Amino acid sequence: MNSSNTNQSNISDHKDFWDSLQSDILTSNQRPSSMDAMSLIERSFMFSIFFRGCSQLELAGFQTILNIKDNGYVLLAELTHSDKTNITDFENDVLPLHHFLKEILHNTNNTIGPLITNRICILVSDDTHLLEDNIKEESIYNAHLIMSALNKKFKISSSVGIGTVYNISSLYTSFIEALTSLHYSSSGQAIYFPDIIKTDSNQTFDYFEAEKYMLDAIRLHKIEAYTYFGLLMDWIRPMNDETKRNKIIETLVLASHAMRIDGPGEICFNFMGHLNELMEHSGDQLIEWAFHSFISITGFVKPQNSIDYSNRIVQATKEYLESHYSDDISLEDIAEQVNISPQYFSKLIKKTTGFNFIDWLSMLRVKKAKELLANSNITVKEVCFMVGYKDPNYFSRIFKKRIGLTPSEYVKATLINNKS
Repeated sequence: MNSSNTNQSNISDHKDFWDSLQSDILTSNQRPSSMDAMSLIERSFMFSIFFRGCSQLELAGFQTILNIKDNGYVLLAELTHSDKTNITDFENDVLPLHHFLKEILHNTNNTIGPLITNRICILVSDDTHLLEDNIKEESIYNAHLIMSALNKKFKISSSVGIGTVYNISSLYTSFIEALTSLHYSSSGQAIYFPDIIKTDSNQTFDYFEAEKYMLDAIRLHKIEAYTYFGLLMDWIRPMNDETKRNKIIETLVLASHAMRIDGPGEICFNFMGHLNELMEHSGDQLIEWAFHSFISITGFVKPQNSIDYSNRIVQATKEYLESHYSDDISLEDIAEQVNISPQYFSKLIKKTTGFNFIDWLSMLRVKKAKELLANSNITVKEVCFMVGYKDPNYFSRIFKKRIGLTPSEYVKATLINNKS
């Protein structure tokens, strides 16, 4: 019996050894080239920002690695074989298609997403807000370049939907516009989203797609939810008042439900209690009322380029952090100061500013540390304690994470810069 157990153990050990060795060999054989690695990173970014959700930290990291500019527009290409069957050539290996598109679009700053069924998404980014006419001309040119090259190289017909320019943090909207434009295009056509608006003001996009993205954004606490809500309201604006009221109630109830998914404590929208108020409004007043209600339910407001310090909670938090950053403070301490629960404070500050409590505190401490290190003879250890950290090694890690240099490296770099 013991001999049998020993044999089984040996067999298991051998199996683990060979399985592990085989895995290592396969991994070494499949190690991607630098070009392939960048392709994988690009696809990961595009999938994250459109389908999974991308935090501000992730977004900043991807922008740095991939050299993605601050503004951009989306091209969404739908591919079919000339015999109208679905794409199969690139299901197992999409890299040739990715590299081919990179070569075709080499004159643009582009990021290419994964092939999902028979669609592939391309981001063209730029540092500036270009004029609409220039964007239209450039984007349609790029779309036709893609369609022509795919047909010539792979015998694949295609169509392209084109979104307008947005800041990278609001790129979802350009994606929805491109998706909507694609619904209006036939094989060999490139449709620019604003052209749809000019020809059909009431069918500008897929309502249910926009609704889905709004609800996803609410659940992920992404401020883009406000943008999607605005698109829905623009779509119903031309409708009669009765239809508008029904659509508004439906949308607000869904938004309230999405907010409550995280757990109890969120506001429940009692539409029965608002019916009389809703009936008092008409026309654009209904849309305005809807926006106020949406903000009340979700806390989301129109995206801004900077934080709105006029918000009472944000202002109180800012003042408390600036006065007590060197103390041993916690989220609970600040929540008590502004007289709300820690859980609600955490969600509110994240929604309102885009950053959480730890982001605020650590960045403020690093900022103060930079000032002390650059303008005095205080040691790194002394600065560590002065800005509220107890462990110099931990302080050094936080400092490097935030600015890319350790405190000592920062001091040296500052001295060199001052001498030059």
